[in-house]
Amino acid sequence: MGALEVSLRQEVTRNDALTIMTWMEDSEVTRYLNELSNISQEIYQTVNRVNMFILTHLFNRNGSFFVVCAEDNEPIGFIKLVRKVKDAEIVVVIGDKEKWGMGFGTEAIYQGLNQAFFEWRIPRVIAKIDPDNTRSIKAFEKTGFQFEKELAHTNLYSITLDQYIHLLK
Repeated sequence: MGALEVSLRQEVTRNDALTIMTWMEDSEVTRYLNELSNISQEIYQTVNRVNMFILTHLFNRNGSFFVVCAEDNEPIGFIKLVRKVKDAEIVVVIGDKEKWGMGFGTEAIYQGLNQAFFEWRIPRVIAKIDPDNTRSIKAFEKTGFQFEKELAHTNLYSITLDQYIHLLK
């Protein structure tokens, strides 16, 4: 946990949704994601269909969604945490490419782990990462995730609460 200030905001505004939509149209950002190819179009249609400023409930349908914010509370990415039976899966995206390689993803992962372990009391968090996504692998390993096994098109990494607490000491 470094000097970067990263916070998670669960409230998703209309402007956040439009920013996320822009990120999801960028093939460099979505290259390793398992999202639907038309996700930005779905966001656009939702924003135009729903006349509300706060869209949090729409982004939390399949898990808990958090906007990753830098020091100035400006969105730079998002985290999705999905509860499973015995663990939670985490997906982290830094959509602001100017922030890539600066440690924001690593700090966002720490924040997500704090949420999963200390708020939800989940015993284990997993991440499915494309083996070619070296930047993501590095960030997850830096936060204590360990390679567990190869899956069809991704590798499974995990960390337990005990392993995380040991890292915090």
